[in-house]
Amino acid sequence: MTCPACGSGAVHVGPASRRNDIVVARCASCRAQFLVEETTAPTEVVSTDEVSVEYVADWVDAKREGVGPAVWREKLAWLADEVKDIDKPTLYDVGAGGGEFLAVARDEYGFTVSGNDILEGAVAVARELSGVDLELGDLSAHDHEDDFDVVTMWCVLAHVRDGERMLREVHRMLNPGGLLFLQTPHNTIADRAFYRAKVASGGRVSRISDRRLAGHHRILHTKQSITTLLERAGYVDIKVDAHTRYPMSSKAYLVSLRAPSWTIPPTAWVMDKAVENNAVPRITLDVQARKPRSPRES
Repeated sequence: MTCPACGSGAVHVGPASRRNDIVVARCASCRAQFLVEETTAPTEVVSTDEVSVEYVADWVDAKREGVGPAVWREKLAWLADEVKDIDKPTLYDVGAGGGEFLAVARDEYGFTVSGNDILEGAVAVARELSGVDLELGDLSAHDHEDDFDVVTMWCVLAHVRDGERMLREVHRMLNPGGLLFLQTPHNTIADRAFYRAKVASGGRVSRISDRRLAGHHRILHTKQSITTLLERAGYVDIKVDAHTRYPMSSKAYLVSLRAPSWTIPPTAWVMDKAVENNAVPRITLDVQARKPRSPRES
């Protein structure tokens, strides 16, 4: 087995979780942690029979309560400044969901926008909610080459089975000198401690580690692992910053862990105060990179 981030063979495979049989491995070279899976096939389209339009709409409403809009505007201001000399700059959002980010990019920052999603329901919601026509399906289903000045991915990379393939597809989509911004979960010291506890207990102590790495998150990157992966995919000018961003409330998180009901209010209060004071792990990586302007920069 090799690491999907850096390609190293120095991989330790942990025990299967006693709760759900999930197997997680850790790379000793770049310290990424990732699910052990058999397939790297492109992600398939999810029909409205599987995930309804109403479910997607409810999910979009819930996400509005998070930290998204403030962070979107911060990053869009930077991206707009980077492409200020380009007439009608183009921006493509991978996994665009309800299209709210694209609507802000279009209406407040002057980008010509497009994007995709694998959920038929998301395409419908984006059209109705944001006035954005998304492409349906995995990036491999669409023929883009040197088409966009900016590509963004908000917590998408960790969800796909083959991150390197996706980053190479994005690289092909970008114009020479084009910018990539992505956000992805960070493999923190706490995550590594949870992994060690899972290993030491033979898979018995796994509830929190299973919450961070499961079917929805396939890899937790470190600064080193995401930098190496981007370099392997042909990017330059890579910058990675870790941030404290907890879009889920402490109460909701504790409920998802099935904590005893009597412990939730006081524990949530302590957790919320810790988040407010940045006294918690920085669980999110903000990553920016660029496609070389010329072959000499590769």
